[in-house]
Amino acid sequence: MNTPPRQIVRQVRSRVPGSAEDAAREAWVERAVALLDESAQNLDAATLSRLNRARQVALAPRRAARQGWLVGGSLAAAALALVIAVGIGHRTMSPPALPTDVAAQDDLDALVGDDSPDLYENLDFYAWLDAQQQDANG
Repeated sequence: MNTPPRQIVRQVRSRVPGSAEDAAREAWVERAVALLDESAQNLDAATLSRLNRARQVALAPRRAARQGWLVGGSLAAAALALVIAVGIGHRTMSPPALPTDVAAQDDLDALVGDDSPDLYENLDFYAWLDAQQQDANG
């Protein structure tokens, strides 16, 4: 966390109720912040460079962990997208249904159907009736 010194002073003020000792503590904190700000502004380039390098070294593990999550999350998202794409492609590329022969379907229904056996006992009568209709038509 990189909390600015002025914000630290405000946090100290908000936590401590007003008393003479608290006022002295607050004045001390404000003076310390002012001295730190002043000393930070007067640093030479070599010191600033060393501080920056030390900061980068300290933050390197944090960046590496963040990059690990980024790589892992990217791989998981890519795998999920691949699974979805293959699923959609597989569904749309299924072979079309084979056409059924209507006559074969009727024969199958006649064999498996729930028709009563009485129908088949009078089969000669139905054949004679069909012949009579064909003679009349033609």
